Amino acid sequence: MTDFAIIGFGSRGTLFAGYIKENANMRLTAVVDVCEEQLVLAQKEYGVSADRCYRDYRDFYRAGKIADAVIVASQDADHYAHTIPALEAGYDVLLEKPVANRLEDCIGIRDKANALHRKVMVCHVLRYSHFYDFVKKIIDGGEIGRVININQTENVGYWHYAHSFIRGAWRNSDTSSPMILAKCCHDLDIITYLIGSDCESISSFGNLTYFKEENAPNGSAAYCFKCPLKDKCVFNCLKIYNDRNWMVLGSRSQLSADCMEELEEKLKDENNPFSRCVFRCDNNVVDHQEVEMLYKNGATAHLTMTPFSEECTRTLNVHGTAGEIEGDMEKKMISVTVFGKGRREIDLAKLGLDFHCHGGGDKKLLNDFAEYISGKENIRALTTIDKSIESHLMCFAAEKSRLANGKPFEVLRGEKI
Repeated sequence: MTDFAIIGFGSRGTLFAGYIKENANMRLTAVVDVCEEQLVLAQKEYGVSADRCYRDYRDFYRAGKIADAVIVASQDADHYAHTIPALEAGYDVLLEKPVANRLEDCIGIRDKANALHRKVMVCHVLRYSHFYDFVKKIIDGGEIGRVININQTENVGYWHYAHSFIRGAWRNSDTSSPMILAKCCHDLDIITYLIGSDCESISSFGNLTYFKEENAPNGSAAYCFKCPLKDKCVFNCLKIYNDRNWMVLGSRSQLSADCMEELEEKLKDENNPFSRCVFRCDNNVVDHQEVEMLYKNGATAHLTMTPFSEECTRTLNVHGTAGEIEGDMEKKMISVTVFGKGRREIDLAKLGLDFHCHGGGDKKLLNDFAEYISGKENIRALTTIDKSIESHLMCFAAEKSRLANGKPFEVLRGEKI
């Protein structure tokens, strides 16, 4: 039996709590969250005792070691403060990405874990997704030869971007993380994993171009419920949360409601950040970004991050010396072309796999972490802190390049940092 404590009981924390609840070999023993209603949820839905629900993470750590591992699923800026005491208290940690929102804090967590011989895995769940697992096996099997170039597009989706990166918690890099770190450390990690080499240098372009007040439609209002154009606007919060109401589940009191009527009332409150016009928010993260990467083995890669898409998906092109791979994660489709031998399609949807949450990656990651900390041998442990820190070094270098108008920068490691 593996006992877990969760710090941060929002959408990610409750997702992992659900997986723990359905696994007979796991148990949720403690929850930490600043929001009282989330602690009530932990008690009612997940069986956590009231005396093991904490508003303050320091009270949790003062209780002694009451679990085998801690899942840190709090906001980016809190990861360092929540993780270091866990390591010092003897906990192994499953840490949500990004590791932290400052480079020195990322390095600090890695170094502390290694010094104390604690096991830390980062939630770079794409490595565990069925889609990328299949792609990796094709590459490692040698069917397309040596990988020379990878192009990946992170289609954030206009509605997801509006929710999380204009109105939501990741809208402002001053209080959260730059977009490349918050959303795309996943992507730089998976590209590096597929190429199988360290990144040598990186450059990036991008900015906040569209979602600012100068682009607000004539006659629009500061709040959706007051706007005469709301019926025609795809960013109308009343429409987004009606059509995509799954997002309500992880957004605390500002959006949680028992019915649409109650939700609509909440979205008529000017103090609710989710009721604001997308062109009149305090967002400063980019709304599009390009990243160019050169790897030590000579391979190159390109990432596009864009919210200007209908679907929230990742598309991938891998070019090898003997063939190529194309894929769409959301469509669960992979095509493999071997030069001179034709093309074959792999429809993952027909394989009877569980694609819930990041293409099935979240559950597989949690299960692997539980086996990893149990001491079992031959565990994949694909996202240990030492592996996952690489993409963070790349993200900080990419952001430095973006702010320098695309100037290439070396990805620094060790004493060079």
